[in-house]
Amino acid sequence: MENKRVEVKINNVEYMLVTNEPEEYVQRVALLVNKRMAQIQQENKQLSTAMTAVLAAINIADDYLKNEEVLDNLRSELKSYAEESGNQGEELESKRLEVERLKEDVHKLQIELAKKETELSSMRRNNASGGSRYGG
Repeated sequence: MENKRVEVKINNVEYMLVTNEPEEYVQRVALLVNKRMAQIQQENKQLSTAMTAVLAAINIADDYLKNEEVLDNLRSELKSYAEESGNQGEELESKRLEVERLKEDVHKLQIELAKKETELSSMRRNNASGGSRYGG
């Protein structure tokens, strides 16, 4: 990206900033700084501009560090959820394989049952047709 000039107004002073960030973003940053300085000046009107700027920087840095901590906690939670999800995915795959094995077992047992029923039916036909050893 190419550097460009962006004019901003902070604490009623205009500044020309050279940046490669989008102008809308730079204006949002300046607005945040301006608001924070206005809040501080409203609470203590005797502060110099320099002191107001330092306190605004301290407040913004404090917010930044607290947000970083929140972000780190969220990243940690997300990592934990991702690991848990991965473990559940492995468990799901294991269960899916177990179901496939059980289906194969059921299929084999159905074939075996059909063979046994055919044998039994054949034995009954032989018995019914007088195939007994002892004649009468």
